[in-house]
Amino acid sequence: MVYLKKVNFYVDEKLRAKFKEAVLRKRGTLRKLSGEVESLLRSSLIEESLGEPLKKSIVVKALTFPGEVKRGRPKLKGPPSEILIQEMRGRRTDEGMPR
Repeated sequence: MVYLKKVNFYVDEKLRAKFKEAVLRKRGTLRKLSGEVESLLRSSLIEESLGEPLKKSIVVKALTFPGEVKRGRPKLKGPPSEILIQEMRGRRTDEGMPR
């Protein structure tokens, strides 16, 4: 059984009007305002409860510096693509091929 509690809160009038408009577009009726507020509260609490364990489980051992990243990259097997493209363009102009 679900027990509902009536609550009152103060909110900016413009924000309330935008919220009502969004609920009307989404649900097609204003009778769902309470349900929409409840779902927003639930999703907020779920995100918060999921976020804490994730923050605790992340361990940062050390920062990686650009030099380390560069040394860890695989070596090229051939010339860089810029050189290949220049050679292809040079062949095209030498052979009189149209662009």
